[in-house]
Amino acid sequence: MCNGVAQSNEHLIYQPDERPSHPASLAHGFQNVMTRMASMAATTAIIAVAGGQSQEYQSWIFFAVLVVCGIGTMLQTIQFWRFGSGYSLSASSSPVFAAVAISALLSGGPLMLSALIAISGLIQFVFISRLSLLRRVITPLVAGTVLMLLSATVIPIVFARLANVPEGTHAAAAPVLTVTVLSIMLALRLFAPARLRQWAPVVAILTCCAIAAAFGAYDFQKVIDAPWIGFPAYPVTGFDLDLGVAFWALVPGFVLVNLATTIISVSDSVAVQQVAWRRPRATDFQAIQGAHNLLALLNILSAGLAATPIRIGPGNSARILLTGVAARRMGVYGGLVLIVVALAPKIIALIVAIPVPILAAYIVFMQSLLFVQGMRMVLGGGLDGRRAVILGLSFWVGIGFENQLILPELLSGTLATLLSNGVTTGAICVISLTMLLEYASNRRRRLVLAMSSSELPRIDGFLQECARRFHWSEASSNRLRSAGEETLSSLLSHESDPEAGSGKRLVVSVRRVEDDIEMEFTATTAGGNLQDKLAYLGDQPEIHDEDEISFRLLRHYASSVEHHKYHDIDIITVRVSPVP
Repeated sequence: MCNGVAQSNEHLIYQPDERPSHPASLAHGFQNVMTRMASMAATTAIIAVAGGQSQEYQSWIFFAVLVVCGIGTMLQTIQFWRFGSGYSLSASSSPVFAAVAISALLSGGPLMLSALIAISGLIQFVFISRLSLLRRVITPLVAGTVLMLLSATVIPIVFARLANVPEGTHAAAAPVLTVTVLSIMLALRLFAPARLRQWAPVVAILTCCAIAAAFGAYDFQKVIDAPWIGFPAYPVTGFDLDLGVAFWALVPGFVLVNLATTIISVSDSVAVQQVAWRRPRATDFQAIQGAHNLLALLNILSAGLAATPIRIGPGNSARILLTGVAARRMGVYGGLVLIVVALAPKIIALIVAIPVPILAAYIVFMQSLLFVQGMRMVLGGGLDGRRAVILGLSFWVGIGFENQLILPELLSGTLATLLSNGVTTGAICVISLTMLLEYASNRRRRLVLAMSSSELPRIDGFLQECARRFHWSEASSNRLRSAGEETLSSLLSHESDPEAGSGKRLVVSVRRVEDDIEMEFTATTAGGNLQDKLAYLGDQPEIHDEDEISFRLLRHYASSVEHHKYHDIDIITVRVSPVP
């Protein structure tokens, strides 16, 4: 996955482990979910109306989505067993699911939709549990391309809404609101001190709401008519497990869309970790697995409440880049705001009444940051000639399908629904080409053994033989063997008795990458992240204990080290260059 270029985040105000004041956290939580609520209202309304459902059902699913997303946004801030990320990740509904959700409602009503959400949630559990097997597929190239496509496919749709104001509104309202939002956001982002920059979204939106009221573009009547407290009726009156052929016909499309959005949210979850700390850290894949395990659980809850599918909002990393706030406390308050708003229709009306050009201009600004973050991820993972071809082709294939410029006359039904989404088609293309590149690379030589210091002679002999097969000089072979020894030593540094072994399994694999040799040590071991330790040692002038010696030596012998931690598995990838 992604271990991009280590760049300090000087614009960050609050890290995840820091605690802003409660009033500030509440304000940040509110501004974080404010625009999402308007989007969720539009998404649920479209799904309910196009799916042939009643006004009562529309009210219910919006209420249920707010509650589920509120619970999820709060729980993401902690890690309990294999659930939760420990980061502020907002959950939301997604228009990506609109087409398949509408088909489910038309085929079998709310019960059909609930069953499809439940089964796709269970499949999501399986997908995330095997995330370690996909580490060579969901790479910085894949994650960055997906984020770039997400931004590029959304922005044209948003541009079309910049002129969407109520009928009878002055013609100058839309351009004035758009320019004002962008000007305030840009001015605060470029010139304001950090303490003021964090409030850019709420300052821009509130200022423009006042301007919209002067133009007559803000509908106060809906706010006045809405009740203060409301609780809609549950729409499902009975359950029938015999859903028929229509259910099984919809399962593949629903699952594929769910997995496609999972890849997008994995990409943004990786990006969040890159921008949430002042000092760069290695990606914590346990946190990513925890985030998506919780997401799968939330989708099962959403199914029980007869709501719509839930996803991790794709703009979390852009929001942190914009505001400089990544504190967990903000996520807790954001979740509480969603739950409170779910019970207060008047507050919902207040937010939904925000003129569309204001929200559209804000989203344009956010998506521009998301596009740049995708570029940084791709460049941070290394962009050689082969990866450049994959990036360019995948990006434009996605754009082509999004605009129905590629084979429109040959696509119909579920296939058309899937491939008409540029993010899905672009993701399929970049993943397929990445897998092809991985398969075409030199085949790995593999050694399986117990994780114990007594196995060092076998590893040394294995690496010496690999160096000989690749025609490396004796000096280069010694460097490779030394790097292998220090990698094993680093893995064993937290074992109570390295000599006796721990019953854990170690797989050492080697392959040729251009002129270098890449070693991969896969083990089930506890302890901190090796890549973080290597970064930490870069700032230390002296060796303070024996454990640090191996890390320093490994950094000396290896040209790059990546440490991927998943639940129950550690993967250390070490790349060694030959001696000139």
